[in-house]
Parts: sequence; C-alpha cells; structure tokens
Amino acid sequence: MISKNFAAVLKKQKKKLSILDLKVPKVPKGYALIKMNYSGICHTQLNEINGFLGKDKHIPHCMGHEGVGEVISFAKDIKRLRKGDKVVVSWIKKKTKKKILPTSYLYKNKKINTGGCNTLLNYSLVSEDRIFKLSKKNAYLRESIILGCALPTASNAIINNATVHKKSKILIMGMGGLGYACLFVLNYLKCSDITCIDIDKKKLNILSKKKNIKFILMNDKKLIEFTNNSKDKYDLIIDCTGSKKLIEKTFSLCKRFIGKFIIIGNTKINERISIKAWDFIFGKTFSGAWGNGGTVMKNFNLNENILINQIKDVRKILPKKNYKINQVNQALNDFKRGKVIRPIIKF
Repeated sequence: MISKNFAAVLKKQKKKLSILDLKVPKVPKGYALIKMNYSGICHTQLNEINGFLGKDKHIPHCMGHEGVGEVISFAKDIKRLRKGDKVVVSWIKKKTKKKILPTSYLYKNKKINTGGCNTLLNYSLVSEDRIFKLSKKNAYLRESIILGCALPTASNAIINNATVHKKSKILIMGMGGLGYACLFVLNYLKCSDITCIDIDKKKLNILSKKKNIKFILMNDKKLIEFTNNSKDKYDLIIDCTGSKKLIEKTFSLCKRFIGKFIIIGNTKINERISIKAWDFIFGKTFSGAWGNGGTVMKNFNLNENILINQIKDVRKILPKKNYKINQVNQALNDFKRGKVIRPIIKF
C-alpha cells in the first residue's frame, strides 16, 4: 500500500517544479511499479523547464528520465521481471513489438501525465521497454543512474556511430555528465590520445591527473589560438555543450576525409548552425549521437561493464551529498550554476 508518492511535476515552463503527492492507479498492461532509490538530473530537465526544447504540450507532467529502483509489482503480461529486482529506468527504449499505451497519475482528481519513464518521484509507473535489470555483479546502485542516460548516449555515439581505435585523436567539448561519460567509454576502449576542454576549471580538475588525457581550460582568446593550431587534427570530435558558437568554430578541426563531428549537447530547438561547405567537400562528417538505428538501447550489458570498469572515476564526478525530493529545485539551481555535475535525488 502506497501512503505517499511525492513527485516533481512541471506545471508551467520557466517556473519552479511543484512537489505533489500523486495517486498511483492500478498498474496497467505493459507497466511495472518501481520504488525509486536514486534519480539523476541532466540538462534535458533544465531545457524542458526553460522552454529551450519548444512548447511543452504535455504539461502538467512528471520529471526525470534516469534512475535506479526496485520492482514492487507489475502487470500480468510482463514475464521477465520479479518483485525485488534492482533495475535502471531509462528514457532510452529497448526494441519491442509490444504496443504500450500511455498512462497517468491523479492529483486532486486532476490528470498528471507521465512519459512512460519518470524518475523524480517515490513510486513510478514505468513501461516495460524502459526497464533494465541490473546484474548481480553490479553493487553500485547510486552510480548506476548514469546507465539511464549519459552512459548509453555516450557509448552509442562512440561505439555504434563512430569509428575509433586506441590511437585515434579525440576531442571532447564540455566536461559535464555527458562529457565525462564519453571519457569513460574512451578509457574503457583504451584510447590514448584524448583532449578535453571546458570553461570551468573545477570540472577539468576532477580527473586532471589521468595519463594520456589533456585537460584544457578554454575561453574566447584561447579558443582562437586552439582552433588555429588544430586544423584537420581530430579523428573524432564530440560536442557536449550544445553551443552554436563552439560547434561552428571547431568543425574544421576534424581530419579531412575521415574526421567525424558528433553533437550530443542540446542546442535550442530552432537554432541554426553555419558551417563551411568545403569542410563537407573534404569528407568531414557531421551527425547526432543517435544515428544508425535511432534511440534504442542496443547493449545495456556493455554499458554496465563500462560503468563497473570505470567505477572509481564515475564516483569522482558525482556529488558527495544527495538531495531529497523536496530539494529538487535547489538541486536544479546548483546544477545550473555549475556547483554539481550530476545532482542525485535519493528517496
């Protein structure tokens, strides 16, 4: 019996999230009820709230799309889950032919929408295609939040949507959660020539003692010097900033005929980017993180192996303290101001 189900709900864009005690309906077909243990917060949540992704047609709705929890119950049509299973909840779906209908919660007889995957609430109704069982060898529940968004996005961009080898020259731009997730994947692949840039010295200092990795503090003046000295240099450039200016100035740094530029960071929804045509003529390619098959969780087990392999460094980028659900707006504000790389809500 659920007595309280406090949830972070977006009721209006450009306003603080509301904490509402939601009524959970009977678990519908295709869904499981997950008791959330931890939830991460990424820049997509900030963009949703601020309206950078356009008008939100689903308000009011629950928030959060990466977390770890425990299976409480599930619909009869679900056969692979068991009560007590520890699972990752992710916005990234696995392939399935099953059609799963939308569901919702109630607050004072008013409908509160959910996208089939929300993590900033005590008890979440999650569609089966967004639930991934943790292996018994994975004891890192708090750290496993990045398996819901940052790590699978990074690994898909690098492993499924690019070609890298140990000696590839790679540039990561923006050392937030996604930037560091990319670094974890590249370290797992034993890449030995990686450059990381950011405008925040504190972010760069977290793993600054790692061998074979250059951490460069960047500003407008240094960017001019950096681009002038790095023409046609990199096999792979990964942008995790979503900065129109930075993207335009660095595409030329890809190697001719083989270089690839991948955007992971979110630009504003209608923002346009201007790039020299001759960079394309010279065979440089430009793509998003989710080419080659779309937004599908292709190999959750591989992502989990990367997490476990890189666990010491994963712990270093996560905050020492957790937030509570009623502190979610403080967590968002701290995140926006750069005080934390990946806020974590503990339930």
